[in-house]
Amino acid sequence: MKDRRKNRKKRRLLLALYLALCLCIILFAYLHLRRIAENYNTDHLELITGLYAEKMNESMEYLQNYAQEDVTMVEAMKDAAPSRILQSLTEDLDQTVFCNVGFLLNDGELLGTDCAVADIKKKELDAQALLSGGSFTSDPYQSSETGTMIMTVFVPVKKSPQIRTLYLSIAIEDLRKLGIYELLRGKINVHLLKADSENFITCISSGEDTAGNWNNLLLQQKYFTYNAGYSYHDWVKDMRAGKKDGQFSAQIRGEDCTIAYRSISGMPNWYVIVELANKNISNVTQNFSIWGGIYGGILVGFTILYMLFILLLEKKDKKLYMGLSTIDSLTEILNRRAFQNAVEAELSKKTPGVFLFIDVDNFKRYNDQYGHSNGDLCLKHIAKAMHQCFPAETLLGRYGGDEFVVYLKAASSSQVSVYMQAFRKAISPLILPTGEEVPVSVSAGGASFPEQGKDYVSLCRSADAALYEVKQTGKDAFKMKTRSGDKAK
Repeated sequence: MKDRRKNRKKRRLLLALYLALCLCIILFAYLHLRRIAENYNTDHLELITGLYAEKMNESMEYLQNYAQEDVTMVEAMKDAAPSRILQSLTEDLDQTVFCNVGFLLNDGELLGTDCAVADIKKKELDAQALLSGGSFTSDPYQSSETGTMIMTVFVPVKKSPQIRTLYLSIAIEDLRKLGIYELLRGKINVHLLKADSENFITCISSGEDTAGNWNNLLLQQKYFTYNAGYSYHDWVKDMRAGKKDGQFSAQIRGEDCTIAYRSISGMPNWYVIVELANKNISNVTQNFSIWGGIYGGILVGFTILYMLFILLLEKKDKKLYMGLSTIDSLTEILNRRAFQNAVEAELSKKTPGVFLFIDVDNFKRYNDQYGHSNGDLCLKHIAKAMHQCFPAETLLGRYGGDEFVVYLKAASSSQVSVYMQAFRKAISPLILPTGEEVPVSVSAGGASFPEQGKDYVSLCRSADAALYEVKQTGKDAFKMKTRSGDKAK
């Protein structure tokens, strides 16, 4: 009888120890998961902020390049009347992105639509253009024609007897569309802030009704309660000192939020501000806490499943975000940065391969003759032919403008010559929407790994040198870089 009582006490003690151990495991798992979720939120907020800043910079770069191409066209038509040149540019304007184009003449007269001219004069941007010695981009302002917020870039025209400056406008609404993703719809606020004036414009609002409105950061401070010794003055001081990016926590209208900011290189003194309520991405952690109170006994198993779910979700979302920032939007192949990362990963495997540098022949003249929209069609046509003519595992990228790069894995020089011969045949002719057939040719240079380069930079330099030799000898050819200087194939 005594032994049975001892055994019963022993079993109860073991059960109590087991339950205590389970509770400790549950508590430890909950705290660990909460830390994972917080890190998950932080990493993704930084990724989101960087993505918006990168998209903004790409848009500003595209705006500058587009305006510069128009300047080249203006200088080529210098003998024509400014009104005729403006009509040609207006007819060729990409209306899906840009809203206004016009000129500032040497005598100070503005050419363009009545509303665009009135807005520029009201903002005294024409006076700034007369004083400026180079290109500049205006602060966002409201269009009197559409009521939307726009920005205007002014680019000097140096080789025209009558036209002093060309201006081109883009709607903030088009920038706003870049940032609306289903994953974040209704959960995120994105603003453009001018640090030296503290004025900001809302691009994306979780409430949607405030999107596109101007406001002042100082006036919004009644809704802010800063955490960890941070303050409004610290934030503004950091941005005015030129700090490129940062992140802090605060309560906004009673909600715990994380705020991240990053500078926009294409817009000096301007920052992308991303504001995210902590509850919007940490709902899974909250749900876990509720289920933990109800199903404490089985939560250890759920903890393991949940950790796997968090890791898989993080991997999936990072793949989504990185896809948005690594693919060239026009040609749908890798952009310059993503291509370099992919090639460097291949080079680390020490497997021989061939790097190609491809340039479309006379592309600027093609753009001037057939228009920018057909120029974009040509670049898409080139990318499509690359997919068709090179092996499926080949890395394809757009280096910039009309320049493309290719890395063929485990390929020999003779194989590459066969691929290039098929590629050059496939790209010509290009059939325009009008039915007209246009000849297209490329110049290309190649370099073998590791013979002509042991890293990305040296391979790129060797292939570019071979490309230069092709251009010097008449274009429309392909050549591999060699020490003996073989002729173009």
